Amino acid sequence: MTPMQARASDAEPRPVLLDVDTGIDDMVALLIASTAPELNLRGVTCVAGNVEIHHVARNTGKILRMAGRGDVPVSIGAARPLHRRLRTAHDTHGPTGTGYVELTGEDPKLGSTDFTPVPAPRYLGAHIDRHPGELTVVALGPLTNLAAAVLNGVDLRRGARQVVWMGGALEVRGNTTETGEWNACVDPEAAETCLAAGALSHIFPLDATQDVIVSLEDLDGLPDTQLAQVVRDAVRFYVAFHREADGIDGCYLHDPVALIGSLLRPDLVTESASERLACDTSSDPHIAGSLYRSDEAQRRAVSVAMAIDADGMRRELVERLARAVAEPIDTDKGG
Repeated sequence: MTPMQARASDAEPRPVLLDVDTGIDDMVALLIASTAPELNLRGVTCVAGNVEIHHVARNTGKILRMAGRGDVPVSIGAARPLHRRLRTAHDTHGPTGTGYVELTGEDPKLGSTDFTPVPAPRYLGAHIDRHPGELTVVALGPLTNLAAAVLNGVDLRRGARQVVWMGGALEVRGNTTETGEWNACVDPEAAETCLAAGALSHIFPLDATQDVIVSLEDLDGLPDTQLAQVVRDAVRFYVAFHREADGIDGCYLHDPVALIGSLLRPDLVTESASERLACDTSSDPHIAGSLYRSDEAQRRAVSVAMAIDADGMRRELVERLARAVAEPIDTDKGG
């Protein structure tokens, strides 16, 4: 029995819903979440961010189908932030969000994804209502869908088992502004809505996710499958961007690091802090989206990951990704 199988046998799979803006690192997180034996992926909600909502929805559905998880319902959510114009990251994730590979067109070998007609905020609220205290929500993009749910009366603070967000920067430089991280900067009002409502229980900011650099060589051990090649082609684009933008020989896979660190291997988080946080929503583009410590005593303290065991996380991520892409595409595979 492998260590991963041993961990999986410890308890029943945890019910999870992912909220994604599927670019490259979301894609890797989706593959890991949809194949992790410890998780029961109940659904995926889509939000515009890295790319426009139609790209996000298509990428999400295709990745799930290619992983043999076309049974996972996909709900389409916000096409733009609460109050601002949408900004996208085509330079970072490619023209359609998946780097050098574009998941466009129809493949008759793939089954169809169950795109639910229920919009993401209502879909999230329905799950919370039906299974109070059971569902873990992992948000890997701008918080627009979660904020819309909160504004429509969904009590994520009491209704969800845990709400994790990959977003923000505290002690490190931002990747969008000097102090702002991408997901927070795309929709600052959504981040502030969720923080003010106490909707978030755990945050993985750049302080933690940028501890881990994944190189193309790390992917050499992936099996020789079509899905593995899709991942390599996507990550190759991501590495080229990070080499130019950050001067590193590799890339930051923020979203799978947050997924693994929060749900699958929390022991790999080596430092965390409990903080009451707020998000700047001013009109100044240089500071909007910046997280800061709040002195409002009524705000819920959030557990913030501040450091990661980089070597351990990289090994865990690659091991799980290899498992996710190991099997050829099989449209008959269930969840």
